[in-house]
Amino acid sequence: MVRDEQLIFYIAIPGSGWAKLSLLLGCCAKLNLNNSDRRNDREEVGKAGDAGCVHHKGAFWDPGMEFGEGFDNLEKNHTKDSFIKECLRPFTDINDQNYLIRSHFFAESKNLEWLTKNFPNNKLIFVIRDTKLCWEGWNTAMNFTGRYPSYKAWMKITFIRDHPDNFANMWRLMLLHDKMIREFVRDNDCYIIQPNKTFLNLLGYRWDDEGKEEYDKLIMVHQFFKTDVPPFDSPIAFYNCDDIFRLQT
Repeated sequence: MVRDEQLIFYIAIPGSGWAKLSLLLGCCAKLNLNNSDRRNDREEVGKAGDAGCVHHKGAFWDPGMEFGEGFDNLEKNHTKDSFIKECLRPFTDINDQNYLIRSHFFAESKNLEWLTKNFPNNKLIFVIRDTKLCWEGWNTAMNFTGRYPSYKAWMKITFIRDHPDNFANMWRLMLLHDKMIREFVRDNDCYIIQPNKTFLNLLGYRWDDEGKEEYDKLIMVHQFFKTDVPPFDSPIAFYNCDDIFRLQT
């Protein structure tokens, strides 16, 4: 039996680098994340080609993806029980660990309201990044279809992948969801932190081979080798996370 609080809701707009950052969080002992949703067909290296590392690992939940049908409107499409069932569906090992549920459409204000109403004690984690950088990042790495995960729900013209209306709708939703995320972070008690070594150590970061690799990807491969030094342009906002770290004043 999974307790409500074991679900951690992870939220950002496309192109924010949230997938890479979530792999860092997966190495943090205090978050104690279940990674049994990972398998080879749930990986992505980016359309620029294999740079020697995987940027996407594990499940994502959004309409048109493998999981998350109806997540664009949680109150309309799901009961609390059906929602929990869909969240847990990709995990092969159900245990006392926590489950990071990654969905772009959680950013909808109506969905944030539903989540905080039905899961008042649960952690919400946001990645916040300038929309122009997100637009560049998504177009550098992804397509609407043919990569992992799929972005069919953002398409207006589903039978022409690169139709201008699809890109216009992607940009519209990026702006809308970014605004909704920032409004939530503004109006609620949140920590906003840059994912540097000091912060990661507060979360009990495991500096084993996997941890070192994921950190090096953040520092060395950010935006596909476009910067010589890490820009630290994707801060992470934490809501309901007082139990895992406290800032000393």
